[in-house]
Amino acid sequence: MEKISIMMVLMLVLSCGVMVTIAQEVRFTKPNPNDTWYGLPLPPQPRPGYYKYLGDCIDKTTQACGIQIIDAIFEGNLLKDHDCRAKVLEAGYLCNRALSYILGKFDAFKSEASYLVQSSNDIFDDISKKV
Repeated sequence: MEKISIMMVLMLVLSCGVMVTIAQEVRFTKPNPNDTWYGLPLPPQPRPGYYKYLGDCIDKTTQACGIQIIDAIFEGNLLKDHDCRAKVLEAGYLCNRALSYILGKFDAFKSEASYLVQSSNDIFDDISKKV
C-alpha cells in the first residue's frame, strides 16, 4: 500500500467536500516529514461515509489549524491559537472525536488509541471551558 501522510488523507477527505486551495489559505503550513504521523498508510474507512463526514468536519478548519490539531493530539498539548480554537469549537465534539478515533486506527498508533482519544478530549474540554 502506498504511504500517505495524514495531512494528505485530510486533503483527500476535503476533496469529498469543499476543496481548500493554497490561494485561500494564507497561513498554510506544510506537513513536516519528521512529524510522527507523516507518511503512514491510510487505514480502512470504519464505515461507509466516515471519511466524507470527517471531511465535512475538517472543512470547518484550515490546513494550518488541522496540522496544529494533529500535532497537539500527538504531543498532548493544548491549542493556543485563538482562531484554531474557535474552529475546533465550531466543528464540535463529535468531529473532534471522529478525528481522534481515525488516528487511533493507523497501525502505528493502535497501541496509543486511547491516549489519542483522551488527548483530543482534553483539547476540546479546554476550549469549551474558556467560552
